[in-house]
Amino acid sequence: MTEEEKSRRPNAEYPLSRGTGGEDIVFYYSREKRLAKAPESVRSLYRDDSKKKGFIRSLTATRPLAILFGSILVISAFIMVLAIFTGAENSWMLGGNRISVQAMKFQGATYLVLNKAVKGKNVYTGLVDMAVAPEVPGGQEDASYPVFRNRIFFSLKEEEEYRFSVPFEADRLVVVLQGENSSLEFTVISK
Repeated sequence: MTEEEKSRRPNAEYPLSRGTGGEDIVFYYSREKRLAKAPESVRSLYRDDSKKKGFIRSLTATRPLAILFGSILVISAFIMVLAIFTGAENSWMLGGNRISVQAMKFQGATYLVLNKAVKGKNVYTGLVDMAVAPEVPGGQEDASYPVFRNRIFFSLKEEEEYRFSVPFEADRLVVVLQGENSSLEFTVISK
């Protein structure tokens, strides 16, 4: 083997390895031919005038996606309606504070949990007188019933919780809260 043969490249005889010598390179790949065989969705991606899909359209592009999106909407609406109607049952406003009360009967006493949450900028802070009595059945307004009285203090904290043990057991309680400038009266059902 001569020195010239050793210095030559091993693939020098292949057609791709030769220099073009100013000739144009021939490409055997054609994007147009490939796209002509492709589905319409692929062809629309390569078109310049292709329309961009919106957020909702992409969520409902196929039937399973549309069913999933609809299910999410129905469940979200159900949760919102449930939250609105269950939260509004035992909550009231007193001087810009949202008051919610829960009552529970246990061994001859009733336990109250009063939650206060600040709702707004100008809220009432200070002493609040509280009176709790069992609800009077119709026609028995003359009879004497026990009344539990207490005094609490609303501060500027975002949320506060007060717990009380009322010395009587009742299914329905009438609660009266009296602030400096406003009062609130409501009925709470014991669980």
